[in-house]
Amino acid sequence: MRILGTLIKRELFEHLTSSRYVVTSILCAVLCVMSIVLMSHDYANRRKRFDLSHNVSGLRQMPRDRLLIARPPQPLSIIAKGTEEVIGRPLLISGGQHEEEPIAQVFNYYGEEHHLFDLFTTPDFVYVISVVLSVLAIFISYDAICGEKETHTISLLLSNSIRRSTLIMAKWIGGYTSLLISLFPAIILMLIFIQTFSGVPLQPEHWIRLVGIIGLSLVYLSIFFTLGLLVSTLTHRSATALILVLFIWVIWALGAPRIGILASRAIEPVQPGFAFRMAKREVRQGKWEQDRENLWKMDDAYIATVDGQIGIGQHLSRLSPLASYIYASTTLAQTGISDMKDYRLRVSQWDRERKRSGDSGVQTPAYEFVHQTLTLQRSISDIVIDVALLMLWNVLLFMSANMVFLRYDVR
Repeated sequence: MRILGTLIKRELFEHLTSSRYVVTSILCAVLCVMSIVLMSHDYANRRKRFDLSHNVSGLRQMPRDRLLIARPPQPLSIIAKGTEEVIGRPLLISGGQHEEEPIAQVFNYYGEEHHLFDLFTTPDFVYVISVVLSVLAIFISYDAICGEKETHTISLLLSNSIRRSTLIMAKWIGGYTSLLISLFPAIILMLIFIQTFSGVPLQPEHWIRLVGIIGLSLVYLSIFFTLGLLVSTLTHRSATALILVLFIWVIWALGAPRIGILASRAIEPVQPGFAFRMAKREVRQGKWEQDRENLWKMDDAYIATVDGQIGIGQHLSRLSPLASYIYASTTLAQTGISDMKDYRLRVSQWDRERKRSGDSGVQTPAYEFVHQTLTLQRSISDIVIDVALLMLWNVLLFMSANMVFLRYDVR
C-alpha cells in the first residue's frame, strides 16, 4: 500500500504541474459555465413561449372547439435537454384530429419568431461531457504507458521490484484524480450560477437528480480515461496511441449509436405517417362516433410499432457508452424517452376520456388536464441498465489494460 500511495503521489504531481492540467482546467470551467449560461437563456425563452400560449393550468381554450396543450419546460432541461424540444411543443387537439395524427398535431400556435440563433444547437452540460470532455479525458491518459517508455522511465520504475498491476493501478488513480481536480471547480461554478443567477426554479428533488447526473458524468468520463490507458498499453509511441485512440473514439462514441438507430429502422420498419392517415380514412365508414374506437385501436397499434423501433434502437445503440450516458442523464433530467412516452400516454387518455364523456352529455372541463412528471423512483428504475453498462465498460477496459500491460515490453 505504501508503494501504491507513493506512485499515486508521483502521478498526481506530474499531472498537476503540467501545462496539460492547466489547459484542461480552463477548458472545463469555460465550457461548463458557458453551457449553463446559454441553456438558462434557452430555458427562459421556452418558458416565455409556454406562458404566452397557455394560462396557469397549462391549457387554453381555442376557437372551434379546439384545445392547445403543452408540457411546461422542465427545470433540468438546462442540464440535459433531451426530448424537451419535441414534447415541449404545443399539441393541437380537435374534432378532426383523428385524420391527421395518432394522438395530436404538433403545432406552434404562439411564440417568438424563429431567428438565426435557432440554427445553432445550444450545447447542454450532457453534450459538453459526452463529446468535448471525453476527448480531454483521452488526452490525459493516452501516453500514460507508451509515453514513459519513450523516456525510459517505466523501465526504471519496474526495476525497483514494483508489480505491474500496482503501477497501472497507480496510473489510473492518479491520472483520473487529476481529471476530477480539474473538473470540480467547473462543476462548482456551474452549480453556483444555477442557484444564484439562472432563474430556474429547482426543488430538492431536482437537486438530487442533478447530483445523479454529475455522478453519471464522472463514471462516463472514467470510461474514456481508461480507454486511453488501454490504448497506451497497446502501442509503443505516443503519436501512434493518439491516432488510434481518437479513431476508436470516433467509431465508438459517435458512430455506434447512429448505426444502432439506423439498424432499428431496418429491423422494425414503421409505416410512413401519410400512409397511416390514408389507411385510417379507408376504415371510416359511418360517423366519427361509430368508428372512433376502431381508429383509436389503429392509433395504439401504430404507436406500439414506433415504440418497438425506439426500443430496438436503444438496445443496439447501448453498444456505445455515449448512448447509455445520454439515456440515463436525460431520464434523470425528466427529458428522456420514458418521459416522452408517459406524456404522450397521458394526453391520449385524457383526450379520449374527454370525448367519451362529451358523448354522454357530461362535458369534462378542459382545465382538468394536469401534466404529471415521472417520480424519482421511476426514473431511477429506468436507468438501472444504463448505469450497469457504464460500470461494466469501466471494469472491462481496466481489466484489459491490466492484462495487456502484464505482457508489455518496457525495453
